[in-house]
Amino acid sequence: MWNYSYSFADAMLAIVLMAHYFSMPRANTRTNRTFLQLLGMHIGTLAADMLATYADESYAILPAFWLYILNMAFFMLYLARAYWFFRITCDILHLHPEKHRRMLLASSSVFLMCGFITLSSVFTGAVFRIGANGYSRGPFYHILYACWLFYLALGVVLLFRRSGAVNPYQFFSVLGYHLILLAGNVARFLLPQYLIMGAFCLMAILQIYLVFENPDLYLTTRRIAFNATALRDELADIVSGKQPFHILAFAIQNYVDTRGIYGGMQMDRGVDMIARYLNKNFLGYRVFYLRNGCFALLGPRNSVMWDVILGKITDRFQQPWVADDVELYLAVAFVSVDSDSAPASSDKVVNSLISALSHASQAEDGKIEAVDIRELEREADVKRALAHSLAENKLEVFLQPLIDSVTRQPVAAEALARIRDASGNLISPSTFVPIAERTGKINILGEQVLQKTCRFIRDHDLDSMGISWINVNLSPAQCMKGDLSDRFLSILSENGVSPACIRLEITEQSVADISLMESHIEKLRMSGFNFSLDDYGSGYSNLGRVNQYPFVNIKLDMEIVWDYFHDQNQLLPSMVKAFKEIGYSVTAEGIESAEMADALSAIGCDYLQGFYFSKPLPMDKFVETYSRA
Repeated sequence: MWNYSYSFADAMLAIVLMAHYFSMPRANTRTNRTFLQLLGMHIGTLAADMLATYADESYAILPAFWLYILNMAFFMLYLARAYWFFRITCDILHLHPEKHRRMLLASSSVFLMCGFITLSSVFTGAVFRIGANGYSRGPFYHILYACWLFYLALGVVLLFRRSGAVNPYQFFSVLGYHLILLAGNVARFLLPQYLIMGAFCLMAILQIYLVFENPDLYLTTRRIAFNATALRDELADIVSGKQPFHILAFAIQNYVDTRGIYGGMQMDRGVDMIARYLNKNFLGYRVFYLRNGCFALLGPRNSVMWDVILGKITDRFQQPWVADDVELYLAVAFVSVDSDSAPASSDKVVNSLISALSHASQAEDGKIEAVDIRELEREADVKRALAHSLAENKLEVFLQPLIDSVTRQPVAAEALARIRDASGNLISPSTFVPIAERTGKINILGEQVLQKTCRFIRDHDLDSMGISWINVNLSPAQCMKGDLSDRFLSILSENGVSPACIRLEITEQSVADISLMESHIEKLRMSGFNFSLDDYGSGYSNLGRVNQYPFVNIKLDMEIVWDYFHDQNQLLPSMVKAFKEIGYSVTAEGIESAEMADALSAIGCDYLQGFYFSKPLPMDKFVETYSRA
């Protein structure tokens, strides 16, 4: 006689779990679909197990035909349940056996072979027999355990090989349910009279549910819509299947300020109303709330409805959203993403989309912006390269000479920061410097440039290269740091370098906010630093304003230098003459030919800088090029 008590309880719990699962909104992911199939197969296996066991006990009053049918149904479901546990492991690890012929052949062939042997039992009695004394095991009965052990072992091997696809908590959860299933097979082998395997399978299913398939993992806190995790996982399935998709997203403009105006409770109600409106009016499209007033709709790329959807949402936001008798007037900015412009990574798509929405929410208008995710990802790559270079102190400093306009010999140099990408290629400063300023990394970048420049001065004889000083750029963002002057002086002191060897370059644009920098400039000037005004002509500063500050050199922006060379009017010569009369020296940058050098020398420029003389060089190459024998 067999003990049914475990199976009845397992079946009831599994049915309750399935009912709960169906009552909740579910993300449309591959893992979700596999989990539902596994749960259904588990309930079917429990039912078949109890029916087959009852039939085996009642063999005297039931036709042999029913005993064969029910036992074959149970054994096939038992094998299929092992295979489906393996398939959900593959989904969790983002593996798709159908895309790997070896894995598909290995995984499916074992199930097909075991299934064939089981079905053949009607004629061969390989796995089970039905005789005069009812049901009995066949000589190949233990092939059932072999099948389970194969899938469990393969799942564990894949888990260790693909450990990077999951976090540590998920890794041990997957390993845990494999151990639970192994324990279940051992218990079934040792206690065959108890229908106990289902209890272990249900424990494994609950482990999968709690860690990977709990609908709350994919819903926002207020359960108004699916969250960014759901969007990421759904996109992962779409991208892996190479299906075209389109995302229309929008952000409530100035969400934080708007929330402060209307209050948190009213804004939460407003967000709820927006989510309900989207779900009700755009059936067939997936709605996601990405936090901080950002929504996204996901659908097929070739849908002709996207323009209509955009128009409807725009029209709706022309009207107030009424929450608790409070009218919320909200402006939105739109962002669209097409699969043609998206990389093969759902993480990159979602991260770039959120970044684009953040920028769009600050825009003055709500016009739709088509986002090239690959461009945003390139910016993300630059951020990673910048962070790595600064964290590992791998920032490089190149030097470009400043040439005396009369002798045409180097008299100074400019220190220029350089970083490299993961492939070792140089990244343009025009790309990474603005990012460094936006992310607050400009301070450490500036300090590392100064530190490496001071070490160069300490370790080399500048006189042997004809160099009197080195220009170092000073960003206005650095001047927001209260201890800037103290840090700079400390770096010079550590390296035993005189401030006279360093000339700090400040851009003309910074002069507009010079009041933020005055205390630092004055302290650094009193300590012996000289200052140069960089990029003059690119902003709005006038000569009178520039003359209020302690610059010793004016560097002309390359744009006005090029303009003069192509159209030699008297504006630039007059400007240079005025600077010289006041007492400034003048540097012209962007020199690309002998004609340009001669023309700028003729109007009185003191120093020349540009590719005609030399591109920026690594420090060792600079020493090799300009050291005098």
